[in-house]
Amino acid sequence: MKKLLLFFLLTMSLLLLTACWDRYELEERANILGIAVDYADESTEDFTIPDISHQKDKFPGNDKKLYKVTAQLAVPGKIKLGPEGDSSGGSEDTSWVLETVGYTMKDALVNLQQQLAERVYLGHLQIVIVNSEIAKDGLEDINDFLRRDYEVRRTAWMAITEQKASKVLQTSPPIQTVPSLYLSQTLDNAMRFGKLPKGYLGKFWVDLDDVGIDGNLPLVKVIENDRILITGAAFFINDSMVGKMSPIEMGGYLAMRERNPGGYTVAVGTDDGGVYLVESLRRNSRINITIENGKPTAMINVEIEAQIEEETKANDLGLKKLEEVEKKVNDLANTVFNEDLEKWQEKEADLLGIGARVRAFHSKYWHQEVKTEERWREIYKEMDIQAKVDFKIERTGMDWR
Repeated sequence: MKKLLLFFLLTMSLLLLTACWDRYELEERANILGIAVDYADESTEDFTIPDISHQKDKFPGNDKKLYKVTAQLAVPGKIKLGPEGDSSGGSEDTSWVLETVGYTMKDALVNLQQQLAERVYLGHLQIVIVNSEIAKDGLEDINDFLRRDYEVRRTAWMAITEQKASKVLQTSPPIQTVPSLYLSQTLDNAMRFGKLPKGYLGKFWVDLDDVGIDGNLPLVKVIENDRILITGAAFFINDSMVGKMSPIEMGGYLAMRERNPGGYTVAVGTDDGGVYLVESLRRNSRINITIENGKPTAMINVEIEAQIEEETKANDLGLKKLEEVEKKVNDLANTVFNEDLEKWQEKEADLLGIGARVRAFHSKYWHQEVKTEERWREIYKEMDIQAKVDFKIERTGMDWR
């Protein structure tokens, strides 16, 4: 009896040993590393609208603009994995670029799948580049598709460009064989160096969903077809781009959000003609919100530790000169930071999450006076928000004598 019971249990346990019944080998997948999304120009571009997910010219609501989707696929076995790899191959050998059109993102990907023998796989997607015209009209369609697809990692990047997104995706740097990997690594390193906020897809979606804070995405452009320049950031209300920040404005935003390490350098001139480049090392920020007479006010106190990176013409790093440089940097920073705040308030873009802080720490006021995000934008636009910046030059570096 015991042997029979043991045999029965062993037989039943075989049902749990399902192995990899639904596996797809690497060679059986069309691994998409990067996607670029533009509007299709029907007047200048020669393309045929595939009728795969719909009857010819009968896509529901086909009055909307067509998306042109450019996908960069990895070529298995061609990507260099280490110093022993063959570095002679360019990006055209390690990746395959395909283009298609569609009325929505999913419609375009269905059309792309029709061109491929392998199954489209988004699990290795590194970056999504979107043209600014689409961003201004709204990213709702693109975000909806990416959020619903369980394969898409929340640590992928999304970036905005005022150029053709397809051009950015096909940038060919000499030090990286796969353009999509180069683009994502550029943004990763910019974040690590303190030049960009943590702007992964997942973080952007959280900001879009949260009440009282608005999101932003990196703004990039191609230089000479072999590298990209981070030109700042595009900021959003809901899914629509409403403005952009320059790099120096981005430095102010990062300081007010206390994102470290400090990564931006500013140039100031002294009265004797000297030019000093001052680099921020570490940022500290406190956002204090008070409710007075039924109106919220915010004071943002920012402390920045800095160092002299370069000095020219004056040849003076004495105590009095450092005090003068500190004053010049503080004057510049206070001007830039407060101009940033005025610009964001004019656009009704709450990039610092002041509304989220009011909702968290002054919940009674929020539930009685605000109630809705639309009402908060009206209050935010008119409220008194000021920034006070205190730059402290901690060191001047080394000087050979």
